[in-house]
Amino acid sequence: MEKKKKSTGLKTKFWIGLAAVFMAGTFGGCTLAIPEAGLDEGGDRLIGAFITSEYLDLYDMEGYLNDHASKLSEGETITVGKDSKYEGKLLATVDKSQGDSSSEWKITFGEIQGQYILMPVYTDEYGTNVGNLCSPGISSPFLHYNVTDDEEEKEISGTVYTVPDGKQDQTWYVNPVYQTENDESYAMTGKGYAANGASSEGDNMSATLTAESSVTENGKTQTEKCKVTVQFATMYKPVRTIIYQVTSSNQVLKQTAYKPSTVPDTLKVEPEAAYILTEIRKETPSGKLAISRYILNLESAEEEEIQYLEIWYPVENGLVSKKEVEIVKENPDHTDRNTDADKGKSEDSASDGVDMEPSYNKNL
Repeated sequence: MEKKKKSTGLKTKFWIGLAAVFMAGTFGGCTLAIPEAGLDEGGDRLIGAFITSEYLDLYDMEGYLNDHASKLSEGETITVGKDSKYEGKLLATVDKSQGDSSSEWKITFGEIQGQYILMPVYTDEYGTNVGNLCSPGISSPFLHYNVTDDEEEKEISGTVYTVPDGKQDQTWYVNPVYQTENDESYAMTGKGYAANGASSEGDNMSATLTAESSVTENGKTQTEKCKVTVQFATMYKPVRTIIYQVTSSNQVLKQTAYKPSTVPDTLKVEPEAAYILTEIRKETPSGKLAISRYILNLESAEEEEIQYLEIWYPVENGLVSKKEVEIVKENPDHTDRNTDADKGKSEDSASDGVDMEPSYNKNL
């Protein structure tokens, strides 16, 4: 059997005291294809990315300097990063105590904080599977997996919404994650980008890691491809979510205000409601109010089609996550308009520092 490997994407190369950082400025919608990542030199499989706000310093600098002491003593110049044997690995711990399904696993990388987007390959009683593991800071995850006689193709993507503070630049590192033949996972040092702290909402960029390998057996070649895309987008911090249920004649049947983190997973709507208007109130770095509004047409859905509202809420480390709220249509005979999920959620928060009074009247 002949095995050939080819890789493109992300590979660490740096000098003493200097980490490679891509300056994104105000983004402007650019895409960054990071060169030279993919399968590592040992042939381990690329399965995703670990996104951190700090540079992963995994390089064995002491070992490298010890091995090159003679060159230093002779006054020669050495460049750090040419020999992969000094590149360290950050092992991942996989907690499967919550269930056998990969969606129930919890992943940690030692004490390093960050967000992960992974598609590990695992085997169970049904055969070989490709999982989809994303931490709370990853929004809109997408997984594509396709197998043919000649090719196996895996692709995973997600969006990280970052909140600008208006002061300091933000740097995020996209660290590739690999899986060994023994199902161990680990991260390696990745490159990063710096975004202007005064970035406007909507600015974005993306980083892509790719890998490709091929195996030839009995004259037949099987190719395995992997692609990981992390999209970064700027969003002001959500401070209040107001949901309006409105008739076809633009009469407001009901309005409910929530703190973004308390919006329920399901929302019951009135039988007469024709559409829902969602108002997301956000705070800019200067403390001003910014408002985004979205309309969900309830009458456009097919019978028994499930509809969802998109809600954003802040999470730790200056990120924002997106949540899908399932719409449940009320029985026409139901008269109580206050659901359990709505009770106690319409209070305004004086501590938000922004005017939070609903901006709409009963007649839109």
